[in-house]
Amino acid sequence: MAEQRYPCAQCGAQLNYAPGTTHLKCPYCGFEEEVPLSEAQIDELDFHEYLSTHAPTVATEPDRVLHCNQCGAEFTWPENKESGSCPFCGSNVVVPANPESRIEPKSVLPFAIDFRMAKQKFTVWVGSRFWAPNNLKQLALVENGLRGCYIPYWTYDTFATTAYSGMQGIHYYETESYTDSEGNRQTRQVQKTRWYPVSGVVFDDFDDVLVLASEHLPPRYAQAMSTWSLDKLAPYDGKYLTGFVAMRYDKGLEEGFEDAKRIMDPTIRSTICRDIGGDEQQITSYNTQYDRLTFKHILLPIWSGAYRYGGRSWAYLVNGQTGEVRGEAPISKWKVAIAVILGLIVLSLIIYGMTQK
Repeated sequence: MAEQRYPCAQCGAQLNYAPGTTHLKCPYCGFEEEVPLSEAQIDELDFHEYLSTHAPTVATEPDRVLHCNQCGAEFTWPENKESGSCPFCGSNVVVPANPESRIEPKSVLPFAIDFRMAKQKFTVWVGSRFWAPNNLKQLALVENGLRGCYIPYWTYDTFATTAYSGMQGIHYYETESYTDSEGNRQTRQVQKTRWYPVSGVVFDDFDDVLVLASEHLPPRYAQAMSTWSLDKLAPYDGKYLTGFVAMRYDKGLEEGFEDAKRIMDPTIRSTICRDIGGDEQQITSYNTQYDRLTFKHILLPIWSGAYRYGGRSWAYLVNGQTGEVRGEAPISKWKVAIAVILGLIVLSLIIYGMTQK
């Protein structure tokens, strides 16, 4: 499929999508072009039917050589990118995936947070790191890089039926005699547990289980983002990608569902424990069947950044829709040491006070 470009109708420069709006905007003359509202439906696709009728969901595609209509240069386009820019003149390029070898994204969540707002969110986040060195905020803002990326995700819907066996624990109390520190015989109530074998079937209905499909972001941060409003997804349009980098998935549909199972597992185990009841629960074994399994391939907006401190790079992400920040920050050894010393002083005072009674 041919690459897509969106030149300004007024000056010929490349248009960029303006976060938080419904239009493209020229960074030079200010011309705006509306992104037409689509009447297309964002459908869930049947998981098993798709696998039985389509090619493998991840294929090694050769890098393509593109010709830039803006400056005339030719350059190699990596297979894992959906959008980016010409390395010579910087004009925006959107290259849709080959539908014969990859699942195309059917929906996109447009950026609502622009570059300036993302920097502000990061500034607030850095300032809130209590254990970070005092000069972190100043240095991080100076040595900070930030870029907007559309990141591929899978979402899965399924109805899970789980057959299990386990043990139900019921507490009871027995009176026990003991000798106290002064040599007197005393009695007390001791909690004990009787265990009873149980089995059953439980049901869980999952909607939009979100799985990161890219290996180009720190997964512990990207997967942990929890404030997405997926009801604001728009039908895919390459215009939303202009001015941003958009990645293609590295993790296929089936591999993604294995991650989805791991995400769903704590909920399933919790449902089993509620069904077992009693005062304590033990799960001996369980087996889950996933029915009505459907999926979507979507692109979500993330500002990806990094800064240097203490001779190493520290990564962070800003949710391009809500401004939620996930990342890592250095810890001040001096602050930790002072906290430990203060804690020991307080503990010593408490012990001293107790011994004086």
